[in-house]
Amino acid sequence: MFEGISGQDAEGFLRYLSDLYHRFNIARDHFLQRPFRNRKDFYNPFIISQGLKLRTLNNAENLMKKYIKDKRMRQMISFQTLYIGISPNKGPSLYTIIPMIEFLYGIWFIKGGMRTMASAMERLFLELGGKIEYDTSVDRIVIEEGKATGVSAGQKTIGSDFVMCNADFPYAMKNLVKEPGHKGKYKDEKIDKMEYSCSCFVLYLGMDRKYPEIDTVHNFIFSEKLDANINQIFDGSVIEDPSLYMYMASKIDPTLAPEGKDGIYVLMPLSDIKTMKYQWTAETSKMYRDKIIGKIRELPGMEDIENEIVTETMVSPLDFEQQFNANNGATFGLKPTLTQSVHLRPQSKATHCDNLYFTGSSTHPGAGVPIVLLSSKIAVGELLKDENHR
Repeated sequence: MFEGISGQDAEGFLRYLSDLYHRFNIARDHFLQRPFRNRKDFYNPFIISQGLKLRTLNNAENLMKKYIKDKRMRQMISFQTLYIGISPNKGPSLYTIIPMIEFLYGIWFIKGGMRTMASAMERLFLELGGKIEYDTSVDRIVIEEGKATGVSAGQKTIGSDFVMCNADFPYAMKNLVKEPGHKGKYKDEKIDKMEYSCSCFVLYLGMDRKYPEIDTVHNFIFSEKLDANINQIFDGSVIEDPSLYMYMASKIDPTLAPEGKDGIYVLMPLSDIKTMKYQWTAETSKMYRDKIIGKIRELPGMEDIENEIVTETMVSPLDFEQQFNANNGATFGLKPTLTQSVHLRPQSKATHCDNLYFTGSSTHPGAGVPIVLLSSKIAVGELLKDENHR
């Protein structure tokens, strides 16, 4: 495809893969899979020398200009920083490893969709002897004499030797860790001043038929004015011409929709609640819903999509905030800026309380399902380290 546009850009694309693969290996081996519990874990000659090799001071868009001149081709790669909720014009250039990983390793699908991963982890946890309290809201992490000793859920206190908190870190620090002395530097004022990722508006559509004209699982529908679209996402303006990600899992796994029908998931990036220059209302949901349907209607075979919808569910930034405790409705947690990454991002082990650990997209190493799973692996490693030491 690149050769069809420009031989020079095709050559640049291959150089991009080679250069970013080198940086990916450094990031994977020395930064993404390890904790930064103490200052010396980062501020030592070896780690700093490896960090300099990552050359993260540039942003994703400017890095891509070095390799690819055609703006359309460049946008196809650099926009993927939106996967973790940051603009390609602001995101550290390291995050251009995301499309590189897709190009080299492919995109893997779990039969049954992402729910299969959650249910499989639940099953394993139960098999290992774990107990799950369903439909139970935790209102406080119990801390006694500088140690986490359990959680409070309404009238009930559940005791434990360790507490692993996977609520969004900013929410947890503001609402679950009550005593200011146990928050460390993450007191309410700091949490409010931190930078947050974008949010999303999501449609789940059950359709009355299949769409043979669309034969791919993952589909991107770009705004005609992508730069303006991205600026609106991050400056809080109303999105005029949105870009969309359309996922049709039933194309690869027919069990995810009734026979002869397709299910469609559509995600539209937009501002987090704090950044929005407008109030989110039912009318806002309808406005963006109509914009989404209007753009999909332009795709082959989907001209009559409005009349072919059987079931429809919407998830707004307010839902992310209210149902999932995502601070400001920021779907991807804290924005992965240079000053909120690696050792400067919240770590797994609490700094001012023993036996308390955190995992999730707002903690190191960051957002995105594979990276969040790495955060859980790091958090477990930190817990086991303390348990073994004890």
